[in-house]
Amino acid sequence: MSVSRDMLITPLQTEAAEECLRRNIPFVLYAMPGQDTCRFMASLPNSDGECRHSHTDNADSFFISRFIADEPYMAGISHDMDEGGIIDFIASCPDVKGAPSAELPYLTSTRRISYNQAFEGMTRRLKKEGGKVVLSRHESIFTTRHLLDSALDYFSSSPSTFRYLTYTPETGIWLGATPELLLETDPHSGEIRTMALAGTRPSDTEESEWDTKNLMEHGVVVNFISDILRSHHLKVDTGGTQEITAGAVTHLCTPITATGTVNDITAIINDLNPTPAVAGFPRDKAISEIDYFETHQRRCYSGIVGVHESNEWHVFVNLRCAFTARATLDGAEGWLFNIYAGGGLMPDSRLDDEWDETDRKMSALRSTLSSSSSAVTVNPTKAKILY
Repeated sequence: MSVSRDMLITPLQTEAAEECLRRNIPFVLYAMPGQDTCRFMASLPNSDGECRHSHTDNADSFFISRFIADEPYMAGISHDMDEGGIIDFIASCPDVKGAPSAELPYLTSTRRISYNQAFEGMTRRLKKEGGKVVLSRHESIFTTRHLLDSALDYFSSSPSTFRYLTYTPETGIWLGATPELLLETDPHSGEIRTMALAGTRPSDTEESEWDTKNLMEHGVVVNFISDILRSHHLKVDTGGTQEITAGAVTHLCTPITATGTVNDITAIINDLNPTPAVAGFPRDKAISEIDYFETHQRRCYSGIVGVHESNEWHVFVNLRCAFTARATLDGAEGWLFNIYAGGGLMPDSRLDDEWDETDRKMSALRSTLSSSSSAVTVNPTKAKILY
């Protein structure tokens, strides 16, 4: 199922996003799960050139963070200007131009030998001590396809996800369509809603039952989230486990709700992030192993992303996403992408199965970038980043 391309991103929003990309002005274009229209926000950096997000600001805003093992940081964009406002602002200040991001995509993909070595190192410890560690990798792709065209196709093909395209000088440009809710608040009912999304298998599998590895992996996440919510003196209700299909993979998903007095919602967000679904368990040990074994920085992959609007929090785990920058390759202008994906390792995980799982998770975005009208190069080692 997809949503109408004509309604999703308006021509004025496209123009506004293109101007922001051209001038390095912080912006976001996003759509909530189930919505068929996007919202646009733009704001200028502060006097230090930063777009640091403030949890205490009650104004509508967007935020995106790095994975905690890299460098904990929350970048944000306030709703200072909508698409019409930024167009008018640029017309009044035609020379306005922000600073480019210091972050640059990797030219090469994660090497299979590096992934294999990380897998062996992580599972060696898991077989002795138990637990879980999430191992990720990235794939580098150059495409001549226009970024806004890619975003529109990706958004329209993923209607049940939180979809976004954003730029801040701290993070660079990120595109994503994540199915995983970390936390959302409902001021009317007083509920906090979240989910345990863990356990993955191919969407086209003929197996009727889930294997022990995936069931155990899922259970770790359910217990972790429930325990964190209870530690904040909330009453927790765990719903029935469901299957959720996202492109080429199907996940186990257990909805979780919590009720009670919340004194500091940001403290709950910080305690939940990152869950064992993207880091592992015990969490500190898993994060340490990720930092040691992975040969790349995750940057904003598996961090959090979301919005604070109308006094409600909508926080998601940043999955099915990519970091990108304008680049040239062999004289052709286009975009260099790092597409990220990961999988949870358990003591009985199998190497080829885990690699294939990450490949399937990348497939939807890879396919979007590889439209028939675009030239695509994997591992574009000779690409040159354009600032």
